[in-house]
Amino acid sequence: MNRIIGVVLLAVFFAGCQTTTMVNINTSVPGASVVLDGKEVGTTPITGLKVKNSTNSNRIIIQKEGYATVQRTLAKETKTANAVAVGVGYFLCWLVVPMLLWINAAWIEGPVPDQYFVLTGES
Repeated sequence: MNRIIGVVLLAVFFAGCQTTTMVNINTSVPGASVVLDGKEVGTTPITGLKVKNSTNSNRIIIQKEGYATVQRTLAKETKTANAVAVGVGYFLCWLVVPMLLWINAAWIEGPVPDQYFVLTGES
């Protein structure tokens, strides 16, 4: 019985969480190399890149020969959880532990889906 309650509580806790965002990365000059969190992810334009939602910064480096290197963090936005997942979480919370309702209403932070960077010529 304790195992079932534990599994239900974990399901409730994670029901409202959206763990990734599909991100498109584009630059003013196509063909720029993109490194995200230390891993090369391709050249621009990049579409449908899975990026984790978290409070951690996603460091991005964009390079192309003849242009100044761009180093930033991805633009972020506050997102609400998936409505269906929140509804399931609310239902489970009312059945198990009503005090956990606030967990499913939590907002998460993740990257803006469309990221655009301007490359300027090297001086």
